[in-house]
Amino acid sequence: MRGPSLAAVVILTVSSAAPALAQGAPSSNLNSINNSLAGQARSTTTTQQQTSGANTQRMQNRRNQMSQPAPTGQPGPIVAPARR
Repeated sequence: MRGPSLAAVVILTVSSAAPALAQGAPSSNLNSINNSLAGQARSTTTTQQQTSGANTQRMQNRRNQMSQPAPTGQPGPIVAPARR
């Protein structure tokens, strides 16, 4: 009976250690990864600010065009409708 119980202990020990071995050691490049992600975030923020500024300017231009009075000049030529 000692054989099977010892084998069971060995199997349990190996199976419980497998997940820890699969994870591996922590990456030594965590700082470079964090720096890269921070750079991407800054780039994204800059792009969003530029897009927002351009959209605001476009909206202001449209509002200015809509608020201008209609031109008051000579009316165009009067064209009679065609006879049918």
